[in-house]
Amino acid sequence: MLHYLPGCDVRKNHEQAIQKITKYMQEQGAIIDKCCRSKDDFLKEGDILVQNCTLCQLLIKEKYPDVKCMSLYEYILRDKHFPWSNHQGEIISIQDCLRTKDHRVFQESIRKCLQKMNYTIIELEDAFEKTTFDGVWIYNEPLDICKEIAPQTMQRLKEHYIELLPQNIQEKKMKEWVKHYKNNILVYCNGCEKGLKIGGIEPIHLVELLAENL
Repeated sequence: MLHYLPGCDVRKNHEQAIQKITKYMQEQGAIIDKCCRSKDDFLKEGDILVQNCTLCQLLIKEKYPDVKCMSLYEYILRDKHFPWSNHQGEIISIQDCLRTKDHRVFQESIRKCLQKMNYTIIELEDAFEKTTFDGVWIYNEPLDICKEIAPQTMQRLKEHYIELLPQNIQEKKMKEWVKHYKNNILVYCNGCEKGLKIGGIEPIHLVELLAENL
């Protein structure tokens, strides 16, 4: 079965865009799931899960190793009739998330979607596998439910990336981080989006662009 997981925070932060994308996925025949952190088993071997949240992807991959998990962006690229908008060569840069640093296919799908919308992409120095950014998410303890669902993944992140910091230091780091941007910034991660907003800029989330002509 085909499933679509909108992502709790993505749905909250981009309600209208997710409503349009959810309708699109329903028309594709997808079952619409509510939350990746559900303790109930809602997926089974052979299912295909489409998601647009990097945390959802991490949790699902560990909890359901026999389920094919793919990003919304990879899925849409397969649709020959998807109504892409046209941004007429507008310049944009992509803030990659460290949760995807080992997932080149995911990262490449972001670029291909932007190319379909006629964006000119200027890559940042810390693009692809070089990224270490995840907003303020990496400066806080993962939720207990996340550690329960995906203990190995959360432990790996804690050992290599997570650094617990007080809120005022987190804010300072975000305000310093955004200074190196020269163009509009695209995000595809809630943690990255939240961090950049704390830093004082308004990034563009890819779901907003994909929903423009739906």
